[in-house]
Amino acid sequence: MIIEHRGARPQIHAEAVVSPAAHLLGAVTIGPGTVVLAGAVIVAEGAPVRIGRECVLMEHAVIRGAGSDACTIGDHVLVGPHAYVCGATIESECFLATGVAVFNKARLGRGSTVAVHGVVHVATQCAADTFVPAGQVALGDPAVIYAAADVRDMHTALFALGFTRTVFGFESSHLTNADATRELCRRYSRSLLRHRADRVLNPTAGPEDGPP
Repeated sequence: MIIEHRGARPQIHAEAVVSPAAHLLGAVTIGPGTVVLAGAVIVAEGAPVRIGRECVLMEHAVIRGAGSDACTIGDHVLVGPHAYVCGATIESECFLATGVAVFNKARLGRGSTVAVHGVVHVATQCAADTFVPAGQVALGDPAVIYAAADVRDMHTALFALGFTRTVFGFESSHLTNADATRELCRRYSRSLLRHRADRVLNPTAGPEDGPP
């Protein structure tokens, strides 16, 4: 499904292939030779999404530009099933395995790999050829890899970074608590009300097409 959002519509190169069961919304650009498989969701939610050439976005991957954080994916990047990339930069020749998450303001350097269910957290800067093992978390600038046994130290570092400020734009004394959750839902739901004005376009609409 191709959807216009806030006056912007997805731009799909003629040599790209996008499944009719994928969902593209807003200022999304898809490069030549890129393939977007069924169930993938690519959403420009206030910031654009740019995907390079000959990438593969597999089933149910979610790619989002959010707030002021654009999402940029270079050339020859594979994004595995059920992966989530929001407001981040993925440089060329990266491999994101099944269930990976890469969060706002993070950067994954060229040729890097994030194994199954690995996480690259908020504002983390990974050098070229970084490897994040399965189920582990990269956090910091430069990135430090945290295993499950180190999760308490990781949360201390994440709190010092200012998670709610970085992602949702307000300060909180905790990463998550009732007051913080109420405030982020209030802000987020208010911004998402803009979708009332969205328009579904012809699924074959490309950059050369006029209004449906």
